[in-house]
Amino acid sequence: MSTAGKLFDTVFENAYKATEVNLRLQQELLLGWTRFLPGFTGRKVGSVGELPDFRQQFSHGIMSAARAQRELFDQQFDAAITAFDEALGVGKKRSTTPVVAELPPRVVVKDEPTPEAAIALAEVPRIVARTANNIFQKVAVVTGAASGIGEAVARELAHRGAKAVMLVDRHEGVKDLAAAINKESGRDVAVAAIGDTTDEGFRKRVFNEAMESYGMVTICVPAAGITRDGLAVRINKESGRAEIYPIESFRQVTEVNLLAPIYWGIEMVARIAEQRLEKGLKRWEPEETIQGVVVFLGSVSSQGNKGQISYAVAKAGLEGATATLTKEAIFHGVRCGIIHPGFTDTPMARALGEDFLKKNVLPYTQLRRLIRPDEIADAICFMISNSAVSGELWADAGWHPPA
Repeated sequence: MSTAGKLFDTVFENAYKATEVNLRLQQELLLGWTRFLPGFTGRKVGSVGELPDFRQQFSHGIMSAARAQRELFDQQFDAAITAFDEALGVGKKRSTTPVVAELPPRVVVKDEPTPEAAIALAEVPRIVARTANNIFQKVAVVTGAASGIGEAVARELAHRGAKAVMLVDRHEGVKDLAAAINKESGRDVAVAAIGDTTDEGFRKRVFNEAMESYGMVTICVPAAGITRDGLAVRINKESGRAEIYPIESFRQVTEVNLLAPIYWGIEMVARIAEQRLEKGLKRWEPEETIQGVVVFLGSVSSQGNKGQISYAVAKAGLEGATATLTKEAIFHGVRCGIIHPGFTDTPMARALGEDFLKKNVLPYTQLRRLIRPDEIADAICFMISNSAVSGELWADAGWHPPA
């Protein structure tokens, strides 16, 4: 075969592979619509009643259409290759009459889906199309997953088709959450990992377990955090002396809210970098897929908030860490970003007390309510799934603190 012929073979081979990937994504997208029909996974969606006949007909129709489309592409590629062969004088002349594949007749089955079909449909995520590249079938690590924003993010990643989500928290309740997510999803996707996020050994064990059982971790959302609120300087009226915010509390807050999240993100970047080196890959190129995403949890408190000197410093520090890691990690194909939630309806916010929230928070928030954790989770998944999003995202519900 001539050099030109080999070139065209290579071109068509690559095009064929791209078409196969596209077909799989289309199939996943179509199957994803079955999430709107209750009964497949036990996850309630809408109020539509049970429609077994329609569900079965719908799923069979989707599968048949996908098969027919693949056959059509096969025939089209064969015809195209033959035409190029003739143009280059390679091989024998063959008929290039285009063949159009017909869609198979609609299949109507009265019975319930087979066990195999039910399992396949149970594994289809609620959202596929826009998140297929960065969430679907990916392995994620979420710290602070037992409650609040961490819990909401873990649930959303599972619902959007993540292959596995490591739920990291120091509280035993994370086991119950993992069981609940697995039941909702109809598959074993959530894995509880109990330990201290500031412990380097624990961090490495979580990543080791994830990699050994599911593959490379490509999503990291270090959401664990604490508050130890208090004024920087407070006058004791009885003694007349100034009391300074305890440095021990400052160190504890920055250890949990600043240093630990940074190193969870760095851990993922390091492992991706090692894997790329083993494959002989150097600088990431745009033609490759995104290799991983880190989303840090900032806060509106990074702008300054009375009584939160340590918390504000930690969250502001994450902004600098994100800006720096963004420039470094993209060399290995890893994107980094930070989201700044406003006052969200979490145990941490509720601990401030209803009176404090009504007096100091809600009046200065445009929505005049606390943000729901699932709203922040949706924003985080947006940052993960959309590769054009970088830097900082403010999800503050229009909160502007008074002077």
